[in-house]
Amino acid sequence: MINAWYEWRKQANVDDLAVAQPDNENPVPCAVRGYGAVADANVTAGIGVDDAQLRLTRTLGGGCWHKRDRDGRPVYIERAGRHIIKDIPKTSSTSGLIEFHVLLQEFLTRTLLPECSQLAEETVWQQVVVIDLAGVSLVALSHIPALNMLREMLARDQMMYPERMYRTYVVNAPPVFITAWKMIRSWLDPRVISKIQILGKDHAELLDQIPAHNLPSFLGGSCKCSHMPGGCVPSVPLGNYPDLPRSAYAHLRHQ
Repeated sequence: MINAWYEWRKQANVDDLAVAQPDNENPVPCAVRGYGAVADANVTAGIGVDDAQLRLTRTLGGGCWHKRDRDGRPVYIERAGRHIIKDIPKTSSTSGLIEFHVLLQEFLTRTLLPECSQLAEETVWQQVVVIDLAGVSLVALSHIPALNMLREMLARDQMMYPERMYRTYVVNAPPVFITAWKMIRSWLDPRVISKIQILGKDHAELLDQIPAHNLPSFLGGSCKCSHMPGGCVPSVPLGNYPDLPRSAYAHLRHQ
């Protein structure tokens, strides 16, 4: 297993990815809020931002590494219910989606986890994921081309980043999600399934994991990130994602 992991990293040139870190000007792969290693920022057109990534970003509901949970783990929030599902396969290939996901995981591993470990004064090596399904439709949940892309991405993720997830909360899950979940869980390892909690509109469990001041208000917390365009989790489909260069945010830090 470990040999296959090293071989994959070598063949995919993973170690050569342009990952945003404190000592470089590489662009962030998605929105970031509340970390010291990089300034709060949104993904925008600029040097080092691949056109394919920008096209994909415009179809996604919005993703953001947003502060930390009660134990110091980084929190990633995905507004999956706002994805323009039918446009994802038109905009990106499966390989392109996987490459984007790898970039996200490498940013987590190389940049955010070291900072969280330093603050916690112990090794932090996992993240908490919140998937917000508010706004999702039955049509989106049954779009076969997009589901096939998701299956391939999950398979790669479980193989190459098997223990990066501490827990995933799926919130605002509508009743129609149960049908899709029965299929999706068949693609997952039992260890991964045990870390996933499906919630409705009650966000109490989220607040047990993440303090209110670190959780966006639309998820039951008190944070609004009003200092940033797009707030806590900027979203192209929601129309709150102004196209400004990263340098426009470089002087901004969470208070």
